[in-house]
Amino acid sequence: MEDNGHGTRARYPFYCSTPIQLRFIDIDMLGHLNNNSYFQIYDLGRYDYLVKLRGGEGKEAPQPQAVLVNLNCSFIAETHFNERIEVFTQIESIGNKSFTMVQQVVNVDTGELKSECESVLVYFDLETGKPARIPDDWRADISAFEQRYL
Repeated sequence: MEDNGHGTRARYPFYCSTPIQLRFIDIDMLGHLNNNSYFQIYDLGRYDYLVKLRGGEGKEAPQPQAVLVNLNCSFIAETHFNERIEVFTQIESIGNKSFTMVQQVVNVDTGELKSECESVLVYFDLETGKPARIPDDWRADISAFEQRYL
């Protein structure tokens, strides 16, 4: 995969970045960001992406129509309490009922890649309570947001 300036896993530019406020409770006994805290950070990034995609800031939060079914995380470099970090999020690909997200936690000041994550989410029909085909308006919105056809 090509290097997009933040690392090598993401194949496309990121159009969603979310600043992260580290909390003291996120730090382990060695002074590093605890590995469990990364998953909360990735959740914040996924939620922020969907808010921006489905309505934007200041609008009602989107209904949770995507359910996380798979998550793979690589820890690349240590993150410390005094670092300013943000999470970058993109949708890499879309299938019939699922889509794949790629995310990276990056030091804001140095650009150092700290962690990267790939997750698969399934579109969920709230009325039937079952996975469903991703609606055409979602595909169009994602393609417009990602600035490429998906």
